[in-house]
Amino acid sequence: MVHSLFLSLLLLLALSPLSAQEREESSNIDSVHERVSEWIYETSNRIDIFFSGNSEEISLQKGTSLDTSFDLYAETYRSPLYRFNVSLRLHLPRTEKRLNLVLEDFKNTSSVDLPKSAVPTDTIGNNDYLLGIQYRQQESKYTRIGYGGGIRFRSLTPDPYLSVYLSRSFYFSQKWELLLRNKVRYFADYRLDNTAEASLIKVLNENLRFSFRNIYRFLEQADYRNETVNSLILEQFISSKRGVSYSLSIYSSGDSGSVFKLGYYYGGVSFRHYYYRDWAYYQTDGGIILRESNNFSPAARLMFKIGFLFGSLDTANRKFVP
Repeated sequence: MVHSLFLSLLLLLALSPLSAQEREESSNIDSVHERVSEWIYETSNRIDIFFSGNSEEISLQKGTSLDTSFDLYAETYRSPLYRFNVSLRLHLPRTEKRLNLVLEDFKNTSSVDLPKSAVPTDTIGNNDYLLGIQYRQQESKYTRIGYGGGIRFRSLTPDPYLSVYLSRSFYFSQKWELLLRNKVRYFADYRLDNTAEASLIKVLNENLRFSFRNIYRFLEQADYRNETVNSLILEQFISSKRGVSYSLSIYSSGDSGSVFKLGYYYGGVSFRHYYYRDWAYYQTDGGIILRESNNFSPAARLMFKIGFLFGSLDTANRKFVP
């Protein structure tokens, strides 16, 4: 089903300019999108009634969404690789507007080297996924606190987990923001997975934003691996549907069997365009990566992403940064 849906939606890349036949295809694709969105809302409604015991009519659209995408990666000295991404959020407003049901692919590294597949048709089956409930204890401009639990799965053996999320923003003069956040997951088998972030953000004007992003991650199951990613990012909002970001980043890691060392330098540009309606987009990344494993020899790195949004679309807070 997922493969056929992607094949149908890929036709959108050829819809400009539109002939009569293409307008009919466009209408059919819009119908598919509408049916998927309605299915998401209906599923959210049934789950919301189950948890709350309240069947009164209520709007479930705000906060309920599905983001799916397919990536192609190409890099000098390496074979092409592919990845499937999914992020599903089902808002459950009858539960005092604090519960979300979440399904997403599990990313077991903070580096650019996410788990991928050499064969496109293997991408969905090769991912680990997280299915869980999130409870938002507090959510404001300055502070976000939440916790939850669920399972990590790919095979028939699920791995239960609990999670806690803390985020705090500090605002200063001249439109500076210091963002501190930490997310902890503890799995029965995968054990501790902790990600901490400290980011300094500056709004330069209505179209430009600068950030100095620092991420530390600890993964107990992966031989007690420690990772750090330090990035300078400049975001440029070209229009409501187009955005570009320029980034420089350094990745370092170490585990119980190796010393902590530099992994790579990366510099690149990322462009995202919501090219059809408000829900179909593509993203292209291009840059130079210097890996320690290649004696820091420069290598070209490219990524192409095709993605689709369903359900409630938050057009005021579009994502343009990878």
